[in-house]
Amino acid sequence: MTVRADEEKLRQILLNLLTNALKFTGEGGTIVLSCRTAGGRIEIAVRDTGRGIPPASLESIFQPFVQVDRSFTGVSEQGIGLGLAISRELALAMDGGLSVTSELGKGSTFVLTLPSAW
Repeated sequence: MTVRADEEKLRQILLNLLTNALKFTGEGGTIVLSCRTAGGRIEIAVRDTGRGIPPASLESIFQPFVQVDRSFTGVSEQGIGLGLAISRELALAMDGGLSVTSELGKGSTFVLTLPSAW
């Protein structure tokens, strides 16, 4: 598979998604990175078995400075709530998108969609 994207922007998005998955998935949990084609687009998914996100917060996590619950992370791991907002904007700038599905206590799946180069 070949994706049409800016290498630096793609790297930044994936780094953010994987870092978040590591941050919110406890010891013994699982993080899976997968990729597939879907209708002329490439979908890159980061799935974890972490805490999950409350349904009411699924869209707000993509807004600047929004964090679901800072108590989930130690002081040294806390950001300012810009990573997902920036990641979605970068994806949109490359004619793509960034979405999430989640279930509390079972984990989350973030899907980055970008145009295929073929």
